Amino acid sequence: MEFLCSELKSEIFKYVSTPIALVLLNRNWLLASQNSHTRAEWLIYKYGRAHALFHAIRLGKNFVTVEVIQVLLAKKAIISRYFVQRLIMQFGLTDPKLGELRAKYNMSTSKNNGWASNLELPVFIKLIIEATKDDIAIRGNDLELFHHLTAGAQTINQAPSILFKNLQSIEDLIINKKFIPFPPRPRHTPTYISHPGGDIEEYPSRDGYENNRQINLISRAILIHPDLVNLWKKIGYNEICSDLNELVVEGSLLVYLPPNPPDNWVCPSANDIAESLQNLFNLGFRLTDKVIEESINLFESRINTVGEALLNAFSKLRGSTTPTIVESTLIKIRNTEMRTRGLRKRRRQFL
Repeated sequence: MEFLCSELKSEIFKYVSTPIALVLLNRNWLLASQNSHTRAEWLIYKYGRAHALFHAIRLGKNFVTVEVIQVLLAKKAIISRYFVQRLIMQFGLTDPKLGELRAKYNMSTSKNNGWASNLELPVFIKLIIEATKDDIAIRGNDLELFHHLTAGAQTINQAPSILFKNLQSIEDLIINKKFIPFPPRPRHTPTYISHPGGDIEEYPSRDGYENNRQINLISRAILIHPDLVNLWKKIGYNEICSDLNELVVEGSLLVYLPPNPPDNWVCPSANDIAESLQNLFNLGFRLTDKVIEESINLFESRINTVGEALLNAFSKLRGSTTPTIVESTLIKIRNTEMRTRGLRKRRRQFL
């Protein structure tokens, strides 16, 4: 009976988004929260197998133990080569005097204490031993490698040919080396709120999350070759679409509705836009209310030019679940067009 109670507590714990309130409830829940299996189950349920180890390290030495790591690995949490590379980059404390001098002379502070810096040595050793069983090249940077293979430094017009030329190497990186970028920084974090529009820290970031520049690199590669999503899903990175949903969908819209179109550019029809987006949705991306609202803001300065096609595409895709902001914006566009036509008519009559 006691075993059954422990199982039930572990199951309940798994579904609690922020367990601290449960832990503070009484001693029994505190003891349940300290169970390695309970912690591992919670991590995998909340973050998925692709990001479970990242968050285990992020939660710190009071949370992650060798036993938790063992259970996570037994439950098929993904330990990628990139994860180990980042672990080596950021493990250990920075010399405080060096940190002071860097700050004094306005030098890079990217190696300040942060993600994985205070990891207990036995946990670090366990992860390194586990990773090096396959003799992987841990003294590298798979995100940088992905950057070069996908022509991240080239223009969007030059990148596709280079990416397709390197496609076999990219597939090897994802399938065999299990390359998975770290998760993007959640929008509710203080760091994101303070710097919502660009790179927040030098790479690697102090909190471990990927910065905007790195996330944009992954999103651009997907827009060039959407089948990369299926490669990531094949290795168990099922959160790829939710991690990058806004960037990929809005990026696709910018391809169809460029901010600086050429002189001969013609606005695509609602059907064309809807078809393009549907291809992404077939992979697992979603046209959420947030994406719709952000897209309207994104094209606000050109809403009278591209708005009708864009919003009709949204209505076509969402149907009866289309948010009210779409219809209200369409009404504004049509009212503006009517006023513009009326002004033109009066001018012609006056002339």
